[in-house]
Amino acid sequence: MHKRIVIVVLVLAFHIGLSPADAQPLKVHSNAATPAYTLGPEDEIAVSVVELPEFSSKSYHIDADGSISLPLIGRVQATGLTLAQFEGELSAKLRSQVQNPHVTTSLVQTRSQPVSVMGAVNLPGTQQLQGAKSLFDVLASSGGLKADAGDAITITREADEGPLNLPGAMPDPANGRISAQVSVHDLVDLKDPRVNILIRPRDQISVSRAKVLYVIGNVKKAGGFTLSDKNSISTLEALALAEGLAPNAQPKSAKILWRTDPSATTRVQIPVNLKRILSGKSEDIQLSAGDILYVPDNATRRMTSRAAETALATISGLIIWRGL
Repeated sequence: MHKRIVIVVLVLAFHIGLSPADAQPLKVHSNAATPAYTLGPEDEIAVSVVELPEFSSKSYHIDADGSISLPLIGRVQATGLTLAQFEGELSAKLRSQVQNPHVTTSLVQTRSQPVSVMGAVNLPGTQQLQGAKSLFDVLASSGGLKADAGDAITITREADEGPLNLPGAMPDPANGRISAQVSVHDLVDLKDPRVNILIRPRDQISVSRAKVLYVIGNVKKAGGFTLSDKNSISTLEALALAEGLAPNAQPKSAKILWRTDPSATTRVQIPVNLKRILSGKSEDIQLSAGDILYVPDNATRRMTSRAAETALATISGLIIWRGL
């Protein structure tokens, strides 16, 4: 469409006795969607010049030194320019070939502004910034937080990308990178809008995983429960999070499947008489992240250790409840 408009203008100029030099140049931009995007190494752009078929809307790669090789004019510096500024540079250089060149550029692929998002997000990986994006925007582009996300988001910034304007930002003496933490609650609940900072290229964002313990078996709301800033809770607190015992539960035959070491694959089974704890006849027991409280029903009151281990297989499909 843009090409047709340019051609019509030139044809009309010819018929009314004007030369192409007398006709005002038609400024065409196909970069309206990314006006503020700054070009960088590894980006790919398409360039079209109406009067020069050598370009033919081909795509061109910006090299590591920030320059791009183009027909007729050779290497042109592109890094640090917006698309509109780059069009202006090309127009100036092409005037040695065409008096009033009509240049159009567009962004084909961005590779120069990567941001890494890791940890408890639904779509971890690398994404490219296109224009200004806040921390909230980048996390949303990563599919949002997982149910087992913790409350800490760590942002690490390269020294040459400018300051990291967050409380507690600390540089690493070894590499100069600056790191700081943001609270998920402060960001999502808008408790402090200042934490929703603008993200810079090459920032690394890591969302922590919450400490989770599990209550399974014959309870009203089985699942995993995040501990947030707590290190442990009692069996009665865990049972309260699970909304209490379900009908036909056998609390005196409950078990704690305790992991002695976070890296261990096996668990120690500890019998726990919830009935006595509920009545105040026995001391409550503390549970930590990764522990599992299993409450059998009457039909399995003679459950064996093997039955308890079989129950572990259900954990992968459990809902994780947040809010502790």
